Amino acid sequence: MAFLSNLFNAIRGKRTNTVANPLRISDPTIGYLNWLGALGEKLVESDSDSLSSLFRKTVKSSSEVPRCPILFLYCGLDAEGRIVGRAENVRDVIKSAGAYIAVIASENPGAAYVKGLGRRRDWNANIVMVLDRRGDKFVIFCRKLFEGMFAGQSMLMTWVKLAPQAQGQWQEEAPGTIMAAEAGHITFARGSEATAADQVHR
Repeated sequence: MAFLSNLFNAIRGKRTNTVANPLRISDPTIGYLNWLGALGEKLVESDSDSLSSLFRKTVKSSSEVPRCPILFLYCGLDAEGRIVGRAENVRDVIKSAGAYIAVIASENPGAAYVKGLGRRRDWNANIVMVLDRRGDKFVIFCRKLFEGMFAGQSMLMTWVKLAPQAQGQWQEEAPGTIMAAEAGHITFARGSEATAADQVHR
């Protein structure tokens, strides 16, 4: 599992989300977009059964991109990083969703991800790319990650706690993923906990 904060070029003039001043999403909606057919349906069912109970609202689609700050995308990428069977590219999909957290939740080769994402443009998101789900280890990891964020810890701090960058026994229980931390520190808040300064996406 890799955590790559500088995989792609930075964009100047964007909000800097820090530990002290994270992007706080109030009552976030989680969305599942299946462009992988029958295999994707099984993955969506497994992931939503474990994760959706954490959120007040869930949206699912197998065609149009849903609007949601947390997007799980199930798709195949070809050798050039293009989404198989679609005209949209990965970054277009993330921006269309308005997602600050995007998870490509189906397995694809690392080289395809690098080509598919390329240089970041005009939308910042923390993008998790799955290399190997390792059975239910992927969804268990995601649930722990989101639970930490609802507890007030930022995504990056929770990620490092769950998956330290140093080699260790934790790797046996972790899925194979890469994260491009382009949006930086993001956390969640329940509606009753939100303040006027919070970024609200329902």
